[in-house]
Amino acid sequence: MTMRRFIALVLAALCALAAPVAAAPAVVLSDGGVIQAPGALLGMDVRPGGEAVLLVGEDGWAHRIDGLQPDRRDLDVELGTGRSVDINAVDWHPGGATALLVGDTGLLMRYVGDTHAVTNANGSNLLTGRNLIDVAWRPGADVAYIASEDGGLWRFAEGTGPVMLENGLETEDIVDLECHRSANVCVVTTSQDGLAVIGRSHDVTWLTGTSTTTWSTVTCADPTLNECTAFGLGGSTMTIMVDTETASRSSTGPIRNLQSVDSEMTGASVAAAGTSLIHLSPLGLIRHDPVNDQAYEHLGADQALAFDTLVAGRSLLGAWESDIGTGWFLTNDGDLVGMAPDRSDQQSTVLETVAGIAVAVALIGTIIGLIFMNSPKLQAAYIRRRNARRSRQR
Repeated sequence: MTMRRFIALVLAALCALAAPVAAAPAVVLSDGGVIQAPGALLGMDVRPGGEAVLLVGEDGWAHRIDGLQPDRRDLDVELGTGRSVDINAVDWHPGGATALLVGDTGLLMRYVGDTHAVTNANGSNLLTGRNLIDVAWRPGADVAYIASEDGGLWRFAEGTGPVMLENGLETEDIVDLECHRSANVCVVTTSQDGLAVIGRSHDVTWLTGTSTTTWSTVTCADPTLNECTAFGLGGSTMTIMVDTETASRSSTGPIRNLQSVDSEMTGASVAAAGTSLIHLSPLGLIRHDPVNDQAYEHLGADQALAFDTLVAGRSLLGAWESDIGTGWFLTNDGDLVGMAPDRSDQQSTVLETVAGIAVAVALIGTIIGLIFMNSPKLQAAYIRRRNARRSRQR
């Protein structure tokens, strides 16, 4: 092997040591305790800004926890509704001062954040006998939409109360209702009949080609994109291109399958940085990034099982974050679990980098030594300088 080839091989090894190695996102779980309720938790919503979380559940239960320190039970507020029927969903007004609660037998109530009062909303008597399953304010803050289990849709405003939409869906399979975060367009998800959009003028339009898949949830996480994403059975996903001016002109992309998903997708929560955390059963989370059109595992079922076998066997109610990877999730049984990024890999990387630098320095020294040993000119120059230094010292 020639000297030039040997040096080239050593330099190649040095470059390989400096090459970064991509690491998969990882999360560390912590026990936040249990939020006690008389029955199952059925719905939750995070206040705009993240300072508080409203929870609702069976037997008329409603509760407020701190959004930043949800494990502090001394900050909880028990909300008296005076009702014994199930409360199925809750949604904060975009202004963050009030919220709407909906439930069985026409329950429609208004929560006031300053006083923690929960009272019947205007016109709630018009919905008597209808089991209301979801509610969502559109970002313009003027109208909320309400869905019932028998396919009814209403628009609600404080001044007028609920008004039924003339061209409702006539389906009994509504499973989710979500509004875009910056445009006054909302998406209705059904399990059997496909997807529909509600336009600015409250018109309802079915999206063609969406009824071939069993859908479970829809999310419109990034307010900068005119898109929402639906998730369904077998890892199915579909992008909805929202026409913010004329919702009836909205279109959809092809149905795709997330190949790495072995669990069923059951719901979604808006997470940090315009991403969504998709709920899995068995318990797990997938992060969906609509800007980069990527999805990857955030919390695996195996990791949940290793953390707590009881929690791993339960259903996710929702999740929220203060930053990417930092946040909390709740189960329908009230289990509160903290999430934080796994920093151990970063510590290992620092140690590996220090070791790599030491090896690199040694390699560089070896290269310089080999070059010197094989260069008579360098050796002669070194001897001349050494002799000259000794002469000056005399």
